Amino acid sequence: MRIVQFSIVAGVMIGLMGCTGSTDPETASLFDNINNLQSGEYDRQIAQNEADAAAILANNRAAEQRIAGLESQRGVNARTIGELKSRVASARNSAAQARANAGGDTVKLQRISALEGQITAVEAEINAGSADPRSASSELSRIRSALNAI
Repeated sequence: MRIVQFSIVAGVMIGLMGCTGSTDPETASLFDNINNLQSGEYDRQIAQNEADAAAILANNRAAEQRIAGLESQRGVNARTIGELKSRVASARNSAAQARANAGGDTVKLQRISALEGQITAVEAEINAGSADPRSASSELSRIRSALNAI
């Protein structure tokens, strides 16, 4: 009788072991879980998940640094645009002063009108975001010098 019981238990064990093989803790059988614990499979999965989480955190930190850099650059750009707009306003004031000083001199008034057109063109580039700040600043300085010379 003991031999029969042993044979049945051995057969059941072999049958159950033959159905094993899952490494997913949610679907693994008792024998799979025991095997995965003994073989270190679950430790390997934990280590892999921890490495994946560490990589995600590192990517997030890098993204946060890129965002901070972009926000800093946005501040610099806003200040630069503000300075350029201030220079445009100053150039317009110089044009208005030159126009007032020109009186009825049509040659001077034509020259002032041409310089005002250049101010408008620089301003349009600034507003469109296509102006190189150094070039725009230099151009506005040149225009103001020309207006002051009239």
